[in-house]
Amino acid sequence: MRIGMVVQRYGKGVDGGAEVHCRAVASRLAARGHQVTVLTTTALDYLSWANYFPPGDSELEGVAVKRFPVARRRWVRPFNLWSRKIYRGGQPIDMQWRWLVRQGPYCPELVQHLVDSEGEYQAIVFFTYLYFPTAAGLPLVPRRALLVPTAHDEPTLYLPLFRPVFHLPRVIIYNTHSERELVERVTGNSQVPGRVVALGIDPPAAGGGDDFKKRHGITGPMLLYLGRVDVMKGCREMLEHYQRLAAEPEMAGLKLVLVGKRHMDLPRHPGVLGLGFVADAERDAALDAADLLVMPSPHESLSMVTLEASAAGKPVLVNARCEVLADYVERAGAGLAYQDYEQFRAAVGRLLGSPAEAAAMGRAGAAYVAAHYGWEPVLTAYEEEMSQVAEQAQK
Repeated sequence: MRIGMVVQRYGKGVDGGAEVHCRAVASRLAARGHQVTVLTTTALDYLSWANYFPPGDSELEGVAVKRFPVARRRWVRPFNLWSRKIYRGGQPIDMQWRWLVRQGPYCPELVQHLVDSEGEYQAIVFFTYLYFPTAAGLPLVPRRALLVPTAHDEPTLYLPLFRPVFHLPRVIIYNTHSERELVERVTGNSQVPGRVVALGIDPPAAGGGDDFKKRHGITGPMLLYLGRVDVMKGCREMLEHYQRLAAEPEMAGLKLVLVGKRHMDLPRHPGVLGLGFVADAERDAALDAADLLVMPSPHESLSMVTLEASAAGKPVLVNARCEVLADYVERAGAGLAYQDYEQFRAAVGRLLGSPAEAAAMGRAGAAYVAAHYGWEPVLTAYEEEMSQVAEQAQK
């Protein structure tokens, strides 16, 4: 098939769940013989959307990539002021659209390409509902559109601005049943065909943990965070919990390692080690070295790193305010959830104090991921849905 995939950022060095999700699906569909073209911007950083990659055509992992320049940079402080006003609700649609343009990435050339070249693609898959390329682009090509919303319970989901995005596509591909229930409840789009597909997970490479600890001078227990180091991901609260915990005598020597691009300041604490964005081999070694993974984000439609940690046999500690993650650890028996510091403290103490129980949770998580997150059924589901969309578009 000739497939278009729309996503706000794409390529090496790009973090973010929807972006990584899109790249994983695109490269694997290309490997199965499909002609996949990713339509994206030249941005690398999601805070400013500053142009970074050269515009035009390139190729990555067998996928054709068309990059379009961002026409307007985002200025975070003024945008945050706009957001407070918009999130209060009641703002007219034109104000909501002005907010969306400021949020970005404002990329009119990408949207114009969708209009001019719609017929070049049998199906067009839009990854994440939140940004301008999807909100402006999907309503212009609805007969070929599939949406992967990556939605969670956040103020933007309730904005009337985004309502057409959830009502116009031919089909919506959800990551979890919880996400589907949330979207249908908030947007009233239950008449739109939907399918829970999730994504495939490749187990991280085993080994390397001992060398990782030696390189970084870690001799005791180790907590690991993987992902964008950002206040919006719950990292500030996690760091506060860790510092309180590390001050307790029985937790002497406990380290917290953070792997991922940093978008906030880290405290000057001897137990906090921020490594930034690292190569895949170093990332896998960090996971092998960790006693457990902490995922503090209160808003996730599905956490790839949580599933990867489970695939590696590591117990996970998740934020109970994130319904999807709390439901996952309960269903899979893969770890524990916490709501506040006392529960965080108790959970870490339990997992570190009972290696046999922690290992059992790791094994349960690995078995659950193997059973539910294989790539073959995921890719087959995408192919089936895209084929139906292509057939409908021809009528």
